[in-house]
Amino acid sequence: MHNNPLFVRSHDFSASSVQGVEYVWSTPELIGIGVTAGGGAYLLGSLADLPFALASMEQDFIAPEKVQALTWREVVPELLVVAVMPRWWAVGQDEMHAAALYQRCGEELMIASASNPQLREKVLGILSGHLPAARLEETEVALQHQESATALIDQMLPTDTFFLAAEFRSKFPGEVNRWGNAGRDLENLVQKDPSHITPERLFKDFGTPHPAMAQSNTNTLLGTGIFPFSGAFEGRLFGESWESSNLYWARLADEMGYSPVMLNVLVPDLTRHMVANIFATDIDDWPALLRAMRQTGDQFRQGKILVRPATTTGQIDSIPSSVAANSNR
Repeated sequence: MHNNPLFVRSHDFSASSVQGVEYVWSTPELIGIGVTAGGGAYLLGSLADLPFALASMEQDFIAPEKVQALTWREVVPELLVVAVMPRWWAVGQDEMHAAALYQRCGEELMIASASNPQLREKVLGILSGHLPAARLEETEVALQHQESATALIDQMLPTDTFFLAAEFRSKFPGEVNRWGNAGRDLENLVQKDPSHITPERLFKDFGTPHPAMAQSNTNTLLGTGIFPFSGAFEGRLFGESWESSNLYWARLADEMGYSPVMLNVLVPDLTRHMVANIFATDIDDWPALLRAMRQTGDQFRQGKILVRPATTTGQIDSIPSSVAANSNR
């Protein structure tokens, strides 16, 4: 829309096309692709679900990094919408740090449970409410040994470890600080500012909209687990059930010393890189999203992804992420 204002001005709210009026005030759809005589492509319909319609067009301008990469056409718009609709102007440093600590604390609980049967029982009891049976069984086996428990961390979603820490603190008050530094830091942060770092507050700060699942664009975390793509209403439920991106980007920004306001720049850019890194092997290979997200995070830590902060003149300058983080401290 920034590059072509005519695209906005051509939006036809009457839903009257060459095929006649089929739906009045329906969700927007793109028509006229490749028809230059008619003025080019434009949107037809209402403003309802407009972010998804715009993201559906934007995905066509993102080239995958790997040849023959399998991506999901209905999932990528959801990722782009989640990266743009939430805003972080009012989020404080403690809230972003708490989001990172909850994830790290959940990981500490899982690793510590490998050597403590009582803790392992508590951890699996909480995860049973978030993981499907097959993943829960794999997790139970992995948590029997320290090495496999440590290796399992990279396969866990940020939402899984976040909910694990949050529910563990709720069900077993005072115990979380016994199992690692992140738990102790989290408890100290809670004592400092309890109202701003509750899980409910962080749901709103780093959650995602769920127009299909919850009939609402309010940011939240449902913790339903990943829906299978096949049969999931053209992938909208699959895309909306993926709630991990903003939590992960917040943790990444916290680790690298960025202020929360920089999430407004970082999250859209990192999400586009994540989309380009997706390389699925089959239609239900949802871990491809997790692999792409972590790969993007590693590239960002290594300074391979340029940050593009807006200057005072409104222009965009590209600078390495390591330089931006240092100048932002």
